[in-house]
Amino acid sequence: MFFRIAVILMLILLSVSDLKSHTIPVLPVLAFAVVMAAVHLTVRYIPPSIPFVESISADSLSGEDLPAVRIFTGMLPGLFLLAVSLASRSSIGTGDGIAVAACGAAIGLSSELASLTAALVLCCAYSIVLLIRKKAGRKDTLPFLPFLTAGHILVLITEARI
Repeated sequence: MFFRIAVILMLILLSVSDLKSHTIPVLPVLAFAVVMAAVHLTVRYIPPSIPFVESISADSLSGEDLPAVRIFTGMLPGLFLLAVSLASRSSIGTGDGIAVAACGAAIGLSSELASLTAALVLCCAYSIVLLIRKKAGRKDTLPFLPFLTAGHILVLITEARI
């Protein structure tokens, strides 16, 4: 839960920039990824007697046994988006790919895929509405991070109910 909340807070802050300027500041995203990776890698060595550390440790150790594997596999969707961005001459923003990779490093592959899928469905539905109402054309762009934020929130709510 700690990592999911941290990801959502980061995405909310970055969404403001994405909405205002259609750019994502890369350095804060990379710093977030490094901090989350460091927490994953070091939390198992901190005594679990500290209550807050115990909850972070339980969250970090859920799923894969090796934190490095969890971090790397979680980054795969973002790395794929980066490759698509480079191949399509930035039809998909490079910052979006970096943000997805950072989120995946924090929460793992399955959670990031679920959130990314929800975000893509929301973005697609919104795009269809804009196209039908003739408010946008095929060549118009949308900021993606607000949809990614919504996707993460939806997955958090869904996971909490299960």
